[in-house]
Amino acid sequence: MINYTLKQLYSFESVIRLGGFTTASKELHITQPAVYMQVQQLQENIGAKLFDINGKKISPTFVGKKIYKTAVETINTLETSKLEINEILNPDSGHLQIAVATTANSFISALLSKFKKEFPKMTFYIDVTNRHALLDNLKNNNADLVIMGEPPKDIPLISQAFMKNPLIAIAHPQNNLLNKKKVTIKDLSEETLLTREVGSGTRITIERFTGLNFNSDIQINSNEAIVEAVQAGLGVGFVSMHSVSLQLKNKIIKELNVNPFPIIRQWHIVHHADAELSPIARRFKQYVIDNTKVSEYL
Repeated sequence: MINYTLKQLYSFESVIRLGGFTTASKELHITQPAVYMQVQQLQENIGAKLFDINGKKISPTFVGKKIYKTAVETINTLETSKLEINEILNPDSGHLQIAVATTANSFISALLSKFKKEFPKMTFYIDVTNRHALLDNLKNNNADLVIMGEPPKDIPLISQAFMKNPLIAIAHPQNNLLNKKKVTIKDLSEETLLTREVGSGTRITIERFTGLNFNSDIQINSNEAIVEAVQAGLGVGFVSMHSVSLQLKNKIIKELNVNPFPIIRQWHIVHHADAELSPIARRFKQYVIDNTKVSEYL
């Protein structure tokens, strides 16, 4: 009967991954002879050679590869379990994985900063990305929470709207349209129109509400780049008001008064329906819902 201990699996996994007993001993914080002894005992317990040494290179044998795979799976399961138990016992700590639409980054970063002050032991990773990547996160359940505009209909989700998201048209301060008493969609159609890439939530919304046909080959994958293009006088841009509040206050750009803008959408906090939120994720979700008002971020 084959027997092995967790110490043996941890030692073997570290040796194979790092390629040596010395580097493994430093990572495991035990002596190099102790690591070698654990691996030798594992080899004896298995009853087969697990690794070959060629000069300074250590490589697993066929059986060693099988044991290495087992070790990796076992260690991952144990470490995940440790995190989950720690989050249950210490709900003020834990790790939070968040995916955020680029247009929501500014106010979500501000909320995270305040939340971190209340729960200093928590850690987080924030992925600021486009709609396509947000959908991948939801489909594969790769993020605890996703902050986005319109949630998809073809994925089982739990979604809650928490704040208005005004979509506006912006122009260079010297754009001639700002001198007109009434700007129409026809006026816009004669401008170079700057917006996000095909498939982005902003572009889909504009096309649906205005019927505009984007007459430019210019496609921009960030709101910062759209604002810079508008500042350079390249055309009229369409962005979330939340992403340009500072530029509007400083009059670097100006909002165009044209019907049907502002188009009012909603920000949603979303997660996969099959996901069980950790205590810290539940707390942050409620924190977002309780602490967002449109006026704070305009």
